[in-house]
Amino acid sequence: MTFLRLKDLLDEIKGVYAAIKHKSGFLGVPTEPTRLIYQRKVSVPVEDLPADWRKTLRRLEIEGEYSVEILGRMKARLGMFAWSAQRAGHPLDLADTPALRALYEDMRARSIKRQQEQAQKKDLNDDIDEPRWSYQRSTWEELRRFAWAHGLPENVCDKLSVTYKHLDGKERQQAALKLAKAKEAGTRPELLKKAEAMLTKAETLKLPQMRHALRNRAAVIALGCAVPARPADVQAHHVFGAGITFEPTRNGYLFRYYARKTAGSTGAKIDIPLQPWWNKFIDPLILQDDDPRYLGQLRANAMAEKRPLYVQYDDTPAVYAWYSRMWKIVAGTGGHIARTLIRDQTGAAAVRVANELNGHKPGSPTARKYESDDLKKALIRDGQDGMVVFLGEDDYDEDEDDDLWLLAGR
Repeated sequence: MTFLRLKDLLDEIKGVYAAIKHKSGFLGVPTEPTRLIYQRKVSVPVEDLPADWRKTLRRLEIEGEYSVEILGRMKARLGMFAWSAQRAGHPLDLADTPALRALYEDMRARSIKRQQEQAQKKDLNDDIDEPRWSYQRSTWEELRRFAWAHGLPENVCDKLSVTYKHLDGKERQQAALKLAKAKEAGTRPELLKKAEAMLTKAETLKLPQMRHALRNRAAVIALGCAVPARPADVQAHHVFGAGITFEPTRNGYLFRYYARKTAGSTGAKIDIPLQPWWNKFIDPLILQDDDPRYLGQLRANAMAEKRPLYVQYDDTPAVYAWYSRMWKIVAGTGGHIARTLIRDQTGAAAVRVANELNGHKPGSPTARKYESDDLKKALIRDGQDGMVVFLGEDDYDEDEDDDLWLLAGR
């Protein structure tokens, strides 16, 4: 008996050694550039902007009034303005109308071209002659924000504001692209079924790197339905021992952090305790084919080491673009769509849940942007149903709390 136990132990050690050796020599994960490393095509780098502009940008970074995402977008838009102005032979001056017009036309053409290319890939009608106005509206929003911070004359700021308001009006008239994509992506219950199917299929795959990849993908979709985070927050905060902790008394994981984009006045703290049902998507990412009896120790190690939730088979952290790419494979669009899907449920309780999960203040402009026509109609219907109850109808169906299954498990 002693010999057999020793033989089992040696076999287990050999198996662990083989797995480690395979991982260390694995070359199947492509080394892609991160979000911050890319080849510029339609903008100039920050270091090529005017010195006084760079000084203002640096001051804004130090003051911390704007989030990292807003400052990043501001720098990018200024770089685009500089690129378009220089290419058209105009000065780098936000008061120069021809320079601004050059940026406007360049962005308009790029937006139309991108929509046409996407339509062609899907064999859809590519007769598109209108840009996505949100692209240009957000650009003038940042130019206007920078102009005020930079201390430009009031008439210059006013001119930028006029264009911004014009573009904002056009955007409001244009059906939100994210809502159309949400309908194509499917509902959250449908996506959760896909995630569960992927998790089951992963156990049937022979190659460990394929099992690992499919478990990662299943977790991305499932957790995106429960914690609809921005890709930047996934990379920054979905980390064991930091934004993700484990509460033994509940036998569940807790996602708690401040969303990066909401450093100002528009957001709220993300505080989402997941019920044990969701463990089946997270635990396998910790175990990585190890015996479940080691889960406690491996989880403690991941927490102590501040290990990212999503790592590749060779233990390197998943790059920024990876999260949205997984969503696109399964749902046909990037990871941001989860933040729209979370709002397409009926009932006042669902609205409250959506605001909590997205980190949005109720009634804020950001929250309203995510609300689809279906949700608006449902809210109106809920109000009418409430009146029916008040009038004493017997056939009223109270389903306001149906969406709470998401937080409580099934």
